[in-house]
Amino acid sequence: MQFSLKVVDKTLVATLEGELDLHKSPEFKEEITMLFNQHPEIRYLIMDVERMTFIDSSGLGVILGRFKELQTRGGKLYFVNANPRIRRILQLSGFERISSFKKSTDEVLSQVRGAK
Repeated sequence: MQFSLKVVDKTLVATLEGELDLHKSPEFKEEITMLFNQHPEIRYLIMDVERMTFIDSSGLGVILGRFKELQTRGGKLYFVNANPRIRRILQLSGFERISSFKKSTDEVLSQVRGAK
């Protein structure tokens, strides 16, 4: 799996490609945790999962942990560009109840810029 992380204002944008599994989850978690620590102003996490092909329980656990961190900051988790397969896995895992699914990163950034 490949991923890129970018901080935009109070938002961390994570773009993922490939498989978020037991082998890549620790690295992904470490990188996001480092950015959360460096940028205490981050309140939103956008996960662009358009090119993600697979996610296992370890990947779901990493995302859930970041969600919990966002909650303590009064923030929110967003998934964008979810292909049908990944969206289904996320829905079955309960992420539809704790996050929002949007069509694009720009849509979310516009929304959160307007939030206080």
